[in-house]
Amino acid sequence: GACEVMGTDPDAENGLELQRGGLLAGVERSGLLHEESFGVAGGQSSSMRSRVLDRTHSHNLVPDATRSLLQSREDHQEFVAWQEGGGEDQEQAESNGEAVSASGAKKYDQATIFGIDKRPFFPTVLIVSLLWSMSMTWLQSWVISDLFGGSFRCNTFFLVVYILTIGAALNTSLSNPGLMSEEQFRKWQDGQTSIPMRAHKHWLYRRPVQRFHQYCRWVTNCVGLRNHRSYMIMLLGFVTTAVADTIVDLILVPVHFVSGTWTAEFLCLLHLCYSIYFAWYSAPLLRQHTAFVMRNELTQEWKRDDYYVVVGPTGERVGVTDLDAEDYNRLFDEFEYDPSRNPFDKGWVDNCISFWTRSRDDPDEWGEF
Repeated sequence: GACEVMGTDPDAENGLELQRGGLLAGVERSGLLHEESFGVAGGQSSSMRSRVLDRTHSHNLVPDATRSLLQSREDHQEFVAWQEGGGEDQEQAESNGEAVSASGAKKYDQATIFGIDKRPFFPTVLIVSLLWSMSMTWLQSWVISDLFGGSFRCNTFFLVVYILTIGAALNTSLSNPGLMSEEQFRKWQDGQTSIPMRAHKHWLYRRPVQRFHQYCRWVTNCVGLRNHRSYMIMLLGFVTTAVADTIVDLILVPVHFVSGTWTAEFLCLLHLCYSIYFAWYSAPLLRQHTAFVMRNELTQEWKRDDYYVVVGPTGERVGVTDLDAEDYNRLFDEFEYDPSRNPFDKGWVDNCISFWTRSRDDPDEWGEF
């Protein structure tokens, strides 16, 4: 799957159309958008219009700290944009359930650092920071042993969780996310078959990704049929290690302050700050994607507002995609999820069981669940 990733093309198109909704980082805080701000993409219906302005901070390394509270839909949207890179994706979605194009992958005009592609920076920083945090286990072990006489159980817990987390991150980054088979892809190109439901053509790969969830710049890979579960394990590992490290360091820093060395105290304090920071931003991600799993909803579908409505003054439920631009922006934070519009939502219990137990390695599995 990784060999499908295309190399940098210096002649690639610039200014590719940004993904609607989620990748455009949110509604502008002041004022509503004008009707003429939106255009209908060629061959697409009005329900596929982009209705939200690009935010100036959509490429920030971290969202505004208050966004982590996820108090509004705009907060959720900014977190999605943060994960995807605020423009990493190119809209090549199908119109009315059929693919617009079966062309090969196109390289997004990615910003660089001194002419060097910055995308490898994100997974590198992620893995290096996790390895550094794991290495701090020896210091925690030394302090715990010095204070309480033993640390075997604590060491075992942290090592196991860190190994599982790093392993899940590497699997999510390097594995095949669920590309269409070559045979199926050729039939699609020849017009003999339609693209599978929930599949999406992403610029990173030549073939569409089945059960496409989203692109994540922190692993530089798409999340789809084959690696969605490892992505969730990775997020769970992030939160578990960050919260556990925070609790341990909050105990060790003040207790060790009187009798410890300044070097050990400084490292513990530094690790505490890192753990709090990591927990603050990883916990909302786990919360957000757990909700998606419980509803059997994909990020791609959330960005398109497929299953969302607004409730009118007389109780009528109007699909979000049927709103005009002015109403869309005015009611943006009042969108409600309507399970009756999601044919894949079988209730949170069945959704979770299906997510974690259904086989995804069968060549005949197209991710239409």
